[in-house]
Amino acid sequence: MLFFPMGPDRARIITSLGPTTGKPAVPLDQDAFQKVLDARGPGGITLTGTVWISAFRINERQVGGYRSGRVFLAGDAAHIHSPASGQGMNTGMQDAVNLAWKLALVSRGIAAAPALLGSYDPERRPVGAQVIAASGRMTRMATLSNPILEHLRDVAIHMLRGLTPVQRAMTGQMAEVSIGYPHSPLNGPSQGEAKAGSRVRPVAGEAPFGAGETPLFTACGGAGAAELAARFPQLVAAASPRSDGGVILSLVRPDGYLAAQAEDADWQALVPYLQQIGAER
Repeated sequence: MLFFPMGPDRARIITSLGPTTGKPAVPLDQDAFQKVLDARGPGGITLTGTVWISAFRINERQVGGYRSGRVFLAGDAAHIHSPASGQGMNTGMQDAVNLAWKLALVSRGIAAAPALLGSYDPERRPVGAQVIAASGRMTRMATLSNPILEHLRDVAIHMLRGLTPVQRAMTGQMAEVSIGYPHSPLNGPSQGEAKAGSRVRPVAGEAPFGAGETPLFTACGGAGAAELAARFPQLVAAASPRSDGGVILSLVRPDGYLAAQAEDADWQALVPYLQQIGAER
């Protein structure tokens, strides 16, 4: 039985009813839920003012492709899974963010590269598959019925959740900030330590990547960034020069992922990449 605080004296409570053929084995009313709460809960809790009671069956499904011609699928239309990991909303929002800037550039005639819209499926479908697998594992662990396995699970979780690396890994996975696109067809040359397709941390005090009326790539570096923005004004915006002198020139996608990277003095190495995406001045 799981409790999710929603406010003072208000919570969402979820409990397993066991295997089902589609119809709940107990009536869906407050009295029935109170009995389950008394049996499984910590005691001393009385349900009042129940807003909504429902039974649901966990499904794990994913479409074979996120794009079919001019049709694109995102969110629950593309993938559905257990709510155990709480990643459904984040995953759907990231689907939309990934697709929106690409559609914007194409619909406005700024970019015409087939790989731009074609990259949506190979970037997001693997993420959906990972979320389905992870939430399925969490559900199976949470609903163990073998007392020995339950005990081992509880001991292991108690030990692991106190470790800083585990906490960071879980945070990155749950918030989905650790997601990257290392095999994206949009990845360009990468000469620095960071690899194309990895997430670029936003800079405190500066506008988020891609902010503005038109989603633009952001060139982060020194003089090379300004040169690149001047050559591709419809596609690239130059960020404020960095304090380190901008030795490395990073080209960041509107959704905050590294598209390509080169030495700032060798900014022209990124010109062919941008020429494939959109037109220059």
